[in-house]
Amino acid sequence: MTTAAPLDHRALSAEAWERRLRADGELVEHLVPDALRDLHGLVVARAKQVGARALILSGSTARGCRTGISDLDYHLVGNKIVTRDLPAELDMHVLSPEEVKTAILDGDDFIQWSLRFGRIVFDDGALFKAIRLMAERRPWPDVERKRDHAAKSLDLARRVVESGDQDGALVQVRTGLSLAARAYLLSNSEFPMSRAELPGQLVAAGETEAAGALQACIQGDPPLAILGDAVVKGANLVARAREYRFGAKAAAALGSP
Repeated sequence: MTTAAPLDHRALSAEAWERRLRADGELVEHLVPDALRDLHGLVVARAKQVGARALILSGSTARGCRTGISDLDYHLVGNKIVTRDLPAELDMHVLSPEEVKTAILDGDDFIQWSLRFGRIVFDDGALFKAIRLMAERRPWPDVERKRDHAAKSLDLARRVVESGDQDGALVQVRTGLSLAARAYLLSNSEFPMSRAELPGQLVAAGETEAAGALQACIQGDPPLAILGDAVVKGANLVARAREYRFGAKAAAALGSP
């Protein structure tokens, strides 16, 4: 498990970026599991064939903490690739360079996450510009947007639990509770890590009950009654994420202006 150093535009020279590209390239070879290497190779080949600007390996794979429910997540900058014939483990998010810039400045936490903690597979300079923008503007993800997203997801989770659909409820409760954890952590000036790491971050923040509920949804198959209780715990996290003030901890995470 690794963390990212605070962003500092003074350290983001062309030489430093080249060092990251080399280091990330080597790490990708170790982080992608053997069972998904062919899929990764196809994604990279197709991205280059369509002239994509950049590709980032994201999510739990990039953090070296995959679980049994982990997908193979990517951020692709540029032209889309054909994915309909590829395995379901693939989760591809496509943005244009302009959309990357807009998402950063609008407080989208996912693209900021990928730029901070993802592993760069290749880049023609689009990502270098994006991460320098992050270092210079120092945007913090939009807590209200994440909180609203979590609230809607938890409401859907509650309805699925009430329907009695065990499998569907587990997936939706896990999603909603993960979003609630991210909103809560962001509101406390803590940048959320991958889903597998969220329970540990919640424990560190003193939210042990919510942490246990999320861990159970990641590693097990809790009954509907427990899933319903997990929805309540998620809603409590969302409620406590309502008050947010940009503080010293967030400033330290963003680095020097």
